[in-house]
Parts: sequence; C-alpha cells; structure tokens
Amino acid sequence: MSYRKMVNMFTKRDKSKEKEKFLYFNVKGQGSSMYVAKVKVEQSSCSLAVATQSGKFSMDLLEYIILNSKDVLFLVKITKCDGDISECFKVIEKHPSTLFLQILEKTSTNLDFLAVVRDTSGIKAFEESYCFIKPPIVVEKGSKIYTILVPDLSYLAKAYEKLKKVGNWKVLQVTRISEKKALLTNAQKRAINVAWDLGYFSEKRTATIDEISRALGIAKTTAHKHLRAAVSKIVKKYIEDSKSESVIIDFLNQ
Repeated sequence: MSYRKMVNMFTKRDKSKEKEKFLYFNVKGQGSSMYVAKVKVEQSSCSLAVATQSGKFSMDLLEYIILNSKDVLFLVKITKCDGDISECFKVIEKHPSTLFLQILEKTSTNLDFLAVVRDTSGIKAFEESYCFIKPPIVVEKGSKIYTILVPDLSYLAKAYEKLKKVGNWKVLQVTRISEKKALLTNAQKRAINVAWDLGYFSEKRTATIDEISRALGIAKTTAHKHLRAAVSKIVKKYIEDSKSESVIIDFLNQ
C-alpha cells in the first residue's frame, strides 16, 4: 500500500466505529457520570516508544487506524527534538515492529510522518474493554500516555488486566465529569467577577465589601452573603474533587 493511500485513509476512513462508540458512551453514560483518565503504559514492543527512551525525543500520535489484528497505522508529529532527529528515525527503522515509515512534512518547526507498526497491544487493551481512546496519544521516555474516556471505572479495571501483558502501567489522572449543573447562582457569579475585577482576591486585597456592594448596586450585607456563599461552594468543590481523584488513582494503581 502506498503512503498516498494511507494518507487518504485518514480522510476517507469509515466513521461507523466512531459513531458506534459515541452512541455507546452517550446511552451507557446517560444520567450518570463519565470519567476521563490519563494512563501511562511502557511499551518496549512499539518502535515509536523505544525511540523516545533517551528522553531526547517525544511525539504525538495524532490519529491511528488498526489495519488488522497485529498492525496499526499512525499519523505522527514530533513534539520534542533535543538532538539529531536521524537518531530517532534510525531506532524506529531498525526496530522489528516497524513495517513502514514515510516522512510527510519536514520544516524548521514541523516534522510529521506515517508509520505502520506491528503492535496493537495497548490500543486493543483499551478498545476491547470498551474504553474510548481520545487522541493524541503522547509518546515520551519509552511510554505512551493514553487519554481514556469511560462511563464506568469497571471498564478501566478490565483494561488494566489486559495491560499487564503489555508493560508496566500507571494511572496519572482520573477526572469525574458530572452532568453539567451550575455551581453558582447568577448573583453569586456576578459578585465574584466584580470582586475579582476590583482586586478583592489579590494578595494585598485592594477592594472592600463596601466598594463591591456599591459596584453591584446592592446592600453591603447582601454582597457579603453572595461572596461568602460563592467562595464556600468553590472551595468545597475543589476539596471534594481533589480527594475523589486521589482515592480513585490510589485504588486503580494497587
């Protein structure tokens, strides 16, 4: 297959799988929370990961297409180059997993290329567990960092069982995405914005409640009430989210 045909695959690719995943996550996750996770996986079986082991180079896998059960086509962008880029390509070319390599664009600021690699292990570990991979996949220091979207943490647990056969892995971040619900009332938002603009939250606090109430055109006690309620809600959400994320990450990394 020529590299022209491979490029066309990215623009003419069948969207049925993407639609299927979109429907699955929207129906499965309807009325409940979704999770976005960042998972780091060591992948010595992939030439692209091996080429970044020195730390001199890193890359983004902008798109991918699984060609068959073993091979995957990547559209790659070099994001870090602290040495002779030919070193990076020599490693990729010599690695037994590389089947095809073609530079698409090389300028002083960009270097994009196509690569067909015989290693679908990481991708399949997630996809077979109904975990949606959101590109780009970041490749650095011998590992791939996947951004994963799931409706339930049980799907991540299934993926992690499969990842044990791929390489060492670690959950870097898990964020819970709840149904969109306004945290603050309109009055509280307005009070916070005016207080911020006047310098109430600066280190030296250059505004007073009196000044804020006059700017808002409301009573001093009302302005103070809105600010106190808004700050309380914001701090509470930050603490709860931080604790929740820490507990989830510790649990998944066990």
